[in-house]
Amino acid sequence: MAPGTAHISSTAIGRTADAVDLQLTRPLSAFLGNLRPQTDLPPGTFGQVGDLILGSAYRDLQETVESLLGDAVKVTRQWQEKLGHARRNWRTAEDLNLAEARAIGRHR
Repeated sequence: MAPGTAHISSTAIGRTADAVDLQLTRPLSAFLGNLRPQTDLPPGTFGQVGDLILGSAYRDLQETVESLLGDAVKVTRQWQEKLGHARRNWRTAEDLNLAEARAIGRHR
């Protein structure tokens, strides 16, 4: 292989999908699952007047962050799905390439 070229295989694509799962999807899902309990504040935290003003804004911010992180988890799951599809297609191409090479070798 020439310097600077890359070899892509179905195995490499599968490893990339696994890395997305281990390094992004799982940690992000775990973080998201623990976010609300870790950031909830008991009533009265901002005082009576503060709760009326800040309490609702704080809860809205919590919901916005949860929504954005939830969307990020969905995206990483979609990456994994698409990478799985690419891996299967690439594996099929690899198998067909091997079959063709064997057929050519028998005809020599």
